[in-house]
Amino acid sequence: MANMCSNKYAFFTTGEDKTELKRLYQNLSSIIEPQNAPKDYDVGWLGNIAIWHSINRDRISCRGYTGHMDDYDPNSNFFTLETETSWSPTNELWEAVIALYKGISFVYIAEEPSSDVYINTDIEGTYFCDRYRINIYGDTPIPKGWFSDEDRPEHIDISEYFECFDKLRDYFTDVTGQNFSTLEEMQTYICGLFKEESGVIAGVYEFTPD
Repeated sequence: MANMCSNKYAFFTTGEDKTELKRLYQNLSSIIEPQNAPKDYDVGWLGNIAIWHSINRDRISCRGYTGHMDDYDPNSNFFTLETETSWSPTNELWEAVIALYKGISFVYIAEEPSSDVYINTDIEGTYFCDRYRINIYGDTPIPKGWFSDEDRPEHIDISEYFECFDKLRDYFTDVTGQNFSTLEEMQTYICGLFKEESGVIAGVYEFTPD
């Protein structure tokens, strides 16, 4: 079974005319509705979107499903749609789709830890501002010196996102009581600390453009 990549797309227009954005939203809404799924195909399957738009599925990956989509706001120049896909994002599908809608573009954020996928193509941070993540999860005592030694639990669960490196560094210092100047130093410290702990997932990651 493939690992699932969590994706969130922002479809937007930079012009004042939102006609095509509304048309895209209405079409996607219609396709996603259970009663509109093609016969013998699962509801929410990305292939339904390709079929509806007459896109050749032999050339693109449709391995995944749609998730939450924003309610349409006529005053907004964008809407977002979440998907779950196998291993990596299915950008070829969305590139083929928006080619059918004049003036529409998209950016996305994607995460699949097992494949080391941490992507954010929103360079300006207009729709997705996360740039870093720290994730430590498993059955192990919180290391000495972290936070406080009082009531150390036998399970650690830290998952935080940050808009910039300075905020990540400040948080890391608060948690560990140590100072680091680079992401590599943080990663080396985390991996070294938990390498003997069976079943503990630990790392510090940076979202970069694809």
